[in-house]
Amino acid sequence: MARAAFLLIPLLLAGCGGASSDAVPPTPVDAAISDALADPIMTDPDLVAQNGAYAAVAVSGPVSSAPPPINRDAAAIGAARDEASALLGGTPPAASAPSSGDLKAFREAVTAAQMASATQVADPGCIQNAAYTARWAAMLTGPLQVYPRGAVDEAAGTDAGNCALRVVHFKTPVGSDDVLAFYHARLRAAGYPVEHVADGADHLLRGRKGSASYAIYIRKDEDGLTAADIVVAGA
Repeated sequence: MARAAFLLIPLLLAGCGGASSDAVPPTPVDAAISDALADPIMTDPDLVAQNGAYAAVAVSGPVSSAPPPINRDAAAIGAARDEASALLGGTPPAASAPSSGDLKAFREAVTAAQMASATQVADPGCIQNAAYTARWAAMLTGPLQVYPRGAVDEAAGTDAGNCALRVVHFKTPVGSDDVLAFYHARLRAAGYPVEHVADGADHLLRGRKGSASYAIYIRKDEDGLTAADIVVAGA
């Protein structure tokens, strides 16, 4: 998935040097970025509690650049697990036994639009209208919010016309089994039907409640972190 980056160079340059009548006016900044930069950067694990979705700051589109390193030490992992348990009122049980399925389309998706298409929960027209900003991660609600202290790499969505689509990619140092159990338990507690599909070590939770359809794809990434994609349509 494309990685979120912070387009700060024009802002930094604008702050350098003294005033000059020949100074070039600063480049206009996307409103989403301006709002996000008004607060501390949400990728800091000690600050994420300020953001209900534990999301990163916003960008106006996918940018190919590595995000800040994710804290993988035991204390950080334990803190994330504790926050997850607090949301559930206790340690979640293991997810129900999965059915077997082919998740190749999910493994091959490298953009938010491709992931949304793979889930088949959103209208293709809505996917084409999706815009990139981490604001969409902050708009996830209830059991579909980002796992505590998860670092959002990419988020996209749209509310244009009859569309209601959110696509969020995040990573966490917490093990995939724990993340899977967290979402399975939280969805069930909120009254969402949950279908659990597995393809090797890759897992998919999906279902529909009212007008909302969702899919959560969870797997261990090549860097050893747990990677997850949340797609919600019609919410």
